[in-house]
Amino acid sequence: MAAVAFDSSCGRAATQRSAGFTLLELMVVIVLAGILVSLVTINITPDPRQQLQREAQRVGQLMALAADESRITQQPIVWEADLRGYRFVTESGGERRLLTGDDLLRERKWETPLTRLAVLDNGGPQPAQVLLGPGAPPVRVAIAREWIQPRWRLELTSEDGSVRVDFDEVGRALLAIEQATTK
Repeated sequence: MAAVAFDSSCGRAATQRSAGFTLLELMVVIVLAGILVSLVTINITPDPRQQLQREAQRVGQLMALAADESRITQQPIVWEADLRGYRFVTESGGERRLLTGDDLLRERKWETPLTRLAVLDNGGPQPAQVLLGPGAPPVRVAIAREWIQPRWRLELTSEDGSVRVDFDEVGRALLAIEQATTK
């Protein structure tokens, strides 16, 4: 029950209310805060499988860009990858050097740590090159300067899943990227 007090400055009665929140008001605030925190956490924490898929799409786009670059400059370009990252390398006069003039074809680290990296020639069932450990020599794929080249497949595997990217005769990554979980 509210107490009634007389306010002498105005000459009228003022109602006093106890300071603080009711239990119901506190519960509503806590529930709303919990909902907001869960929404923010869901939006901030990316799905590792989606990261791997985005990384595979990026590699496919960069391979197409490197193929265009190789055709324009008529210099051979090689894609080298290990479990830490990948790079585009050119060789001229017996000298191997990273492509540094083009910011898009710079050396990159994998966003998702890989546990396996495989290249399959002609999209066949047996891998031509496989990386299973961090000390192994890098996988190397020559990017053809010709307009028609053999089909091949790239498989990226992390602890959360596996992604396969098929490259067609023109060297472009096919848009259909298969995602399969390993767990």
